[in-house]
Amino acid sequence: MKLYLMYGGRTVEHDVTVMSTRSALSAVDYQKYEVIPIYITRQGLFLKGLTLTAPVAAETALKLDAAEQAAWRPEPEHSLGTKFDFAELAGQKDCVVFPMIHGTWGEDGTIQGLLEVLDVPYVGSGICASAVGMDKIMAKIVFDEYQIPQVPYLSVLAVHYRDANKAAEIREQIATEMGFPVYVKAANAGSSIGVSKAESSEELVGCLADAFTYDDRVVVEKAVPKARELAVSLLGNDDPKASIAGEIGKKQDFYDYESKFIDGSTKLIIPAPITAEQLAEVQKYAVMAFNAVGAAGLTRADFFLDQAGQVWLNEIQTMPGFTQFSMYPFLWQASGVPYPELIDQLIQLGLERYASKKQTVANK
Repeated sequence: MKLYLMYGGRTVEHDVTVMSTRSALSAVDYQKYEVIPIYITRQGLFLKGLTLTAPVAAETALKLDAAEQAAWRPEPEHSLGTKFDFAELAGQKDCVVFPMIHGTWGEDGTIQGLLEVLDVPYVGSGICASAVGMDKIMAKIVFDEYQIPQVPYLSVLAVHYRDANKAAEIREQIATEMGFPVYVKAANAGSSIGVSKAESSEELVGCLADAFTYDDRVVVEKAVPKARELAVSLLGNDDPKASIAGEIGKKQDFYDYESKFIDGSTKLIIPAPITAEQLAEVQKYAVMAFNAVGAAGLTRADFFLDQAGQVWLNEIQTMPGFTQFSMYPFLWQASGVPYPELIDQLIQLGLERYASKKQTVANK
């Protein structure tokens, strides 16, 4: 079977997707799959690499060296790859796409929409679940409907914030209803990009301005003092299974981009030292969140655990990272699913979901 592995893209998480792909390529079962890397440049050009039938050195594959230092940079020169013709995918049998793209123009339903139009099986959630899971405001609305506990929050739209009087009212509402500190997050971004902490009304101004450079929709959340951060990985389609929980042992206020992907300063504690009751609670809410958005294949659910023992859902990721520092594969490895087997299961789940959709009346 041909496995088209898509990565890169216009997302600000471009380098993260490349690092995830480097790890995945070393673990694919080449006895089962021929791997065709599809690299998407920062400008949105799709480049097809050589078909891989065995593990290869990173520098010989299609631009897998692009994130060697994980720093923002102009698009590098391309000595490998040819422009990808999407007609190759349309209607092809015995193939599956793994869109290993985190963030906008990948994890947000856009790539999924393209693959649906091409009528090709792919790994992970569909259009709606991807879009809702990516948008922190929409996800919070859905989680509220399902009565999943979340910290107090306020959504802020750029169209309102551009009015000086409304902006002042919004900042006053945040100060009055939530107090400080608060976290300010771009609604559609991941890997802690576009996230900052405001300790005062003065800092809030700068934090909002920064978040609006990433998105015109922003969410402000009340900080949970001395909160522990937990994560649970989900695997499955209609009946997802939850992994054991992990804890993020961080040296800074929050799990930021540098600590996630560059300096390795964050320690992942697996299993998390929590009670059996707390484990059951985060696993229950992780499955509820998965089903609430209609996810498929995989998600990672992130939680806060406050000093009183209360669990709060932070967010879910429908295409969590697969890098050497990533929580998702670590949790499954500790739960008895090795990395190569995890990738194979995800591919099979994508194929199962495609076959199931074909059985519905609307797709006949």
